[in-house]
Amino acid sequence: MIVAFFPPSSRSAAERRRLCQEPVRLSQMSADYHRYGLDYFDNPALVVGYGAYHYDGRYAGAAAAMCRHYGLKPGDRVLEIGCAKGFFLVEFHKLGMQVAGVDASEYAVAQAHPEIRPFIQHGDACRMPFPDRAFDLVVGKEVLPHVPEARLRSAVRECMRVAKGPIFFEIQCGRTERELEYMRLWDGTHQTMRSPAWWDALFAELGYAGDRHYKVLVTDEP
Repeated sequence: MIVAFFPPSSRSAAERRRLCQEPVRLSQMSADYHRYGLDYFDNPALVVGYGAYHYDGRYAGAAAAMCRHYGLKPGDRVLEIGCAKGFFLVEFHKLGMQVAGVDASEYAVAQAHPEIRPFIQHGDACRMPFPDRAFDLVVGKEVLPHVPEARLRSAVRECMRVAKGPIFFEIQCGRTERELEYMRLWDGTHQTMRSPAWWDALFAELGYAGDRHYKVLVTDEP
């Protein structure tokens, strides 16, 4: 099912397209950037990456909406794959959920929000150290396109394994070749840049019937 929980980007489509066309972007995607290190998360001098984005509560509404939609109650267990610094998990934690997170970035985990740091770990979403059916909700926010295409099936299957409740994926995508190229220019760590139809076919192949929302990262529209 296609479900939307997150607010639209604060940047306009025109601004995103303009930024993608700056020649300096690709040159700033350093080795540290591709390792999801300081350059990716906390270097405000760069026009790529998070740009020193700090916790500001912007996802409180999305977490509350998910809890209502899925009927979660305090004490239920929520896992986020690709949790970065845990800013989304903070909101579930505040709502009384037991939270866990996994992220591929050692830097992000080390710099995680202090309320969440004890509950997240550096790890691989394709091989998670959790038992079967351990979580009442599994969330992957804008993480699957960062997984190499050859490993995507393992990542989705692993989420299905550890979930006893619903799964929700927010997925960056493009509908045209130009929109897919914008994805690459916007963030060079994207490894699977595909259309919604491609993702639907992959999920059907895997028997994944969980929820998802497709986010066109940079539209090719006025």
